[in-house]
Amino acid sequence: MFWIPAIMIVALFIPISIALVAMPFLSRETVSFGVSVSEEMYHSPQLRRMRKQFAWISGTVYTLLLLVCLYSLMHASEQGQASVLTVYITLVILCSAAISFIFYLRMKKAKASLPEVRRPSGKVAIDTKFRSKKITISNRWFALHIAVMLVSAILALVYYDQFPSSIAMKFNWQGEVTRSVGKSLRTVLGPNLMQLVMIALFMFINRMIRKSKQQLHPDHPELSAHRNAVFRLRWSMFSAVSGMIIVLMLSFIQLNMRYSLPSDVVFLITLLMPSIIVITALVLSFTTGQGGRRIGRPTGGASNTAVNDDRFWKLGFIYYNPDDPALFVEKRMGIGWTVNFARPVAWIVFAATLLAILVASLITG
Repeated sequence: MFWIPAIMIVALFIPISIALVAMPFLSRETVSFGVSVSEEMYHSPQLRRMRKQFAWISGTVYTLLLLVCLYSLMHASEQGQASVLTVYITLVILCSAAISFIFYLRMKKAKASLPEVRRPSGKVAIDTKFRSKKITISNRWFALHIAVMLVSAILALVYYDQFPSSIAMKFNWQGEVTRSVGKSLRTVLGPNLMQLVMIALFMFINRMIRKSKQQLHPDHPELSAHRNAVFRLRWSMFSAVSGMIIVLMLSFIQLNMRYSLPSDVVFLITLLMPSIIVITALVLSFTTGQGGRRIGRPTGGASNTAVNDDRFWKLGFIYYNPDDPALFVEKRMGIGWTVNFARPVAWIVFAATLLAILVASLITG
């Protein structure tokens, strides 16, 4: 059935492709393709052309991949459609990484040829009252998520006898069951365990947003602090909303285990919920920008250059600075935050997150 995977691509991967194309237009004005620049350089004709070239090249590549994918889906067997989608997603990731790396190298070469960047590094601004501002929502909001999870788990236990003896775990595009397992507490309560893991993950993300390193503009510190506070608050609220959507989706999956709802309804709900998250993230990225750069505009020009810390950014997106006590910092490519990989805690957090998701998947599977 061609239209089901086609709808999924349109609803999920087209917004993601748009975000990848727009990436250099959403970054801070002191960063270009993962390389620190002055604002004058960022708005120079040369870098404007580079951003346009990036958009045209990446947009063309993603469009061609999409068309090839849709054509392949149209002619693929039911069993081959999953393979087509896997190949498509893999190629999008590889092409995105390759294009970003090529423009990162071009940007390093361009920076070395421009005299503006040879000025001394700029000042660093710090707002000592920044943490006292409303920069994130409280983690207490996630009590709502926990309540939904507990209600779902309690109902599953109360009506455990009404679950079928064989529970469907995997479906094909036609809604037909391709894998099922025998009923047990582990399988029935599996979605609740995954809910617990996801709630903990989103609470951690919310905490990370609050604790991440300040990055204020020295020429416009008050405006920069305001923009960054709004940036963090919006993404904090987004993490809470996204977490609730995922929790509700897992509760719906658990409900489907019990009642075996129509396949069209299951497909629509399980596609709609992730689509809402992806589209909302896209809108938020365009309206906010990295660090809040699209929120308000400074009244005057900038006299200071960006702090030149390129040596700590490997390939423009991996931050490794043993002298920086900060664990979380803003990304240079894309929207959001990354970790300081020079801190051992970063590796522990990374490994613990993967392990928790893996263990939950194994238990629920």
